[in-house]
Amino acid sequence: MVFTTTGATFAPAVELAPGSSAEVVWLDDQRGELARGTNPRISFGSSATRAVTMSTTFADVVTVNLGFSSKDDVGRYSLAEIYDKGPESVSGVANLTLLTNLQRFLASRSGLSGTLDLTGLSRLEHIECFQANVEAADLTGCDSLVRLCLELCNLTSLDLNPVAATLRDLRAAAQQSGGLEFAPLQQPFAQLYHFCVRDQKVTGHPAADQLPSCEEMWNWGCTQIGTLPVPGRATSVLAAWNAYTEADFSGQWTDIDVAGSLDLTDNQLTRIVISGCRALRTIRLGGNALARGQVDRVLAEVAGWGTEGTELLIDGSNAEPSRAGLTAVAELRARGWTVTVSSS
Repeated sequence: MVFTTTGATFAPAVELAPGSSAEVVWLDDQRGELARGTNPRISFGSSATRAVTMSTTFADVVTVNLGFSSKDDVGRYSLAEIYDKGPESVSGVANLTLLTNLQRFLASRSGLSGTLDLTGLSRLEHIECFQANVEAADLTGCDSLVRLCLELCNLTSLDLNPVAATLRDLRAAAQQSGGLEFAPLQQPFAQLYHFCVRDQKVTGHPAADQLPSCEEMWNWGCTQIGTLPVPGRATSVLAAWNAYTEADFSGQWTDIDVAGSLDLTDNQLTRIVISGCRALRTIRLGGNALARGQVDRVLAEVAGWGTEGTELLIDGSNAEPSRAGLTAVAELRARGWTVTVSSS
C-alpha cells in the first residue's frame, strides 16, 4: 500500500497481529528501501510530496496510525491513550483494502484528503479522522465498524447503510464543506448511542424510528425543521439553533439516576411535551414561540417531578407565565433550580 506524504519526515505506526513475525519494509517510489519496522522514522531533509510504499504480510496488519489523540471527541467507545500519536503529514493513502484484517485506521489531523476507500474491511472497528481533509468515505463491507469519527473533515455526503447494524458512535460534525447529506437509510441504526452532526446544514437526517438506541443526539445548528425526531433512549438532546416547531419526549428520561439534558434554544417551538421526563436536570427552551399555556404546562410538569435540578430556561420570545406558572417557578427555585422566564 502507498502513502502520499508531504512533510520532511514520515513516522507512521503499524500494529501487527499478536504472534506475527512479519517484516515491514518501507520503500520510496523507485523501490529503494527507506526503513524497516513497525515504527519507522524516515527523514527526507525537506518537505515535498512523495510516495512511500509499505510492504509486509498485509493480512497481519491490525492498526495503521497516522495520528490520534484519545482526548478528541471522547466517548464510550474511544480508543485508549496507548494509541496517542502526533499527526503525520499525509495527503493520501492507497490500497488500504489490502489490509483484510485491519481493525483500526487512525489519521486525525493528518491532512488526509480525497476518498477513503475501506471497501471490504470486514474486521474494521475504529476509523479516527478527526480534523483531517477527507472528502468521501466508502464503507461498503465494513461489517464490524463501531466508531466512526470524521469530524471537521470535508465531506459533502455519507452513506452509512453498510454500517447501520453495528455502528455505535458517529462523529461527523462541522464539515469544512458546510453541509452533509446522508444517503436514505434502509434500516435503523440498531446500536448507535451517539449521533453528532452539529454546526452544518444536514440533509437526510435520520427519523426517530431510525434511532432506537440513541442516547445522545447532538445536532445543533443543522437547519432542521418541523417535528424533532426523538431518539429512542434519550439522555442528552442538544438541538439548539434549528427551526423545529414541536417535540414530544413523553416516556424519555425516566431513569432518575442518569441526569438528562435538553437544549432546544432558538428554535420555533409552539409545542413541547416532557411528560414524565423526571431525570431531566438541564432544560433550555429559550427563544422559541411557546404560548402562555405551553409555558405554564412545562413549569407545572417540572415542578410536579419533585426533583432537584440545575437549570430551566424558558425565556426570550416565549410568552410570560401566568400566576399559576409563577407559583411553579417559586417551587422550583426553592428546590435549587435556576429558572428564567419571560417578563414584561
